[in-house]
Amino acid sequence: MHAKKEINLLEGRILPTLVRLAMPIMASSFVGLAYTLTDMFWVAGLGDRAVAAVGSAGTMLWFVDNLFSIPRVGGQVLVGQSLGAGRPDEARMWTRAALRLGYVMAFVATLIFVSMSGVLTSIYRFNDAETIIRTERYIRIVSIGLIPNVGVRLYNAVLTASGNSFTPFVIYVTGLGVNMVLDPLFILVFKWDVVGAAIATVVAETVAYVLMLIAIRRTELFSNLRLFRERIRLQLLKPILKLGAPISVQGATHATATILISRQIVRFGDLAVAAQRLGAQIESISWMTADGFSIAVNAFIAQNYGARSFDRAGKGYRVGFLLISAICTVTSLVIYFFGGSIMTLFFSEPEAIRHGREYLQILSASQLLQGLTLLTSSAFSALGQSFIPSIIMTSFMLLRLPIGAMLSATSLGVKGIWWAFTITTNVAGLILIAIFPFFLRRLRNREKLLQ
Repeated sequence: MHAKKEINLLEGRILPTLVRLAMPIMASSFVGLAYTLTDMFWVAGLGDRAVAAVGSAGTMLWFVDNLFSIPRVGGQVLVGQSLGAGRPDEARMWTRAALRLGYVMAFVATLIFVSMSGVLTSIYRFNDAETIIRTERYIRIVSIGLIPNVGVRLYNAVLTASGNSFTPFVIYVTGLGVNMVLDPLFILVFKWDVVGAAIATVVAETVAYVLMLIAIRRTELFSNLRLFRERIRLQLLKPILKLGAPISVQGATHATATILISRQIVRFGDLAVAAQRLGAQIESISWMTADGFSIAVNAFIAQNYGARSFDRAGKGYRVGFLLISAICTVTSLVIYFFGGSIMTLFFSEPEAIRHGREYLQILSASQLLQGLTLLTSSAFSALGQSFIPSIIMTSFMLLRLPIGAMLSATSLGVKGIWWAFTITTNVAGLILIAIFPFFLRRLRNREKLLQ
């Protein structure tokens, strides 16, 4: 796209710069949420167990999606730092390496999901055969769209690193429009059940991928990546892995813990699992908003770190901190007071609605620190340090399992598992936020010694 869509992250007022960069990212995140909720809305007409199937398949795909954080995060940070240092050829080099790695990973993941959907679905230990069959079918079909899905996310990352978040937003909205049209057509008219929702998602993601390729061809910085002609340099994988692997492990651990927790939840019935999965999607309204600003702050800090503007990088973090604090406070109130009403749009059985309402009310207590944790983790990554936040967040995610098992054995029942989520999120967030200023100060002092 045209250069005017790229925002200068190295100069100018910080607040308007971050807002301009973050707004399309947040909108794109909500479009991603809308993809899922659109499926859920139409699938809800097929029954609550169909919702459980789609939601559980989504968790499985979420697991593998976290593996793609390796090329996405590593690519975005390295591209941003290269551009901040004024080295566009180097930025293209990192983009090419990240894309190649991402495509290979997507291809392998597609083969695994298509051939082993039954084995993967058995992890949940569902009680109902209908839920099992629907979950397997949904997984097999949606996994076919992993390659275009990964391509869109990787191109989105490098465009954002260059200061252009508007183009990916337009593409995501177009894909959503396709999905919204196809969902009722395939589910209600053709009566393809959850298969229709899966096919609609794959078609929409493919359309978005084609549009993203067209947009990249029209972007001067990335128009000639020579993805298949340039020789492969395996040594480039090390810096990408160093930055992306900790976050990927963190995300994969989170998804694994969520799957294992689902096995704890299923003891309270399949409807409790459905409520938790849908509740997680509704709750994501909060963290997706925070994640949008976090990605913007990541690109901002990465470029300014590359330009050695430490003071500006620190100010960018503080501005993002205040913005996310205000946003997450509002979203916490929304999901606490209106979460139950939202649940009634998707569920008809009182038990499922009750589980969903209780989940959202308990999780509302962790939304503020969850948002600030996302911001701080992104800031660490932009400075070339992703291990510290990953080890902290991964440790507390794993603690959800024993804490959830212990609390759910009390009179709290399944609500004890919800409280395990909130407790671990808040403690991890407090620790991470407390140590970031010291890390930034150490980087600044080390730079002064080198001058």
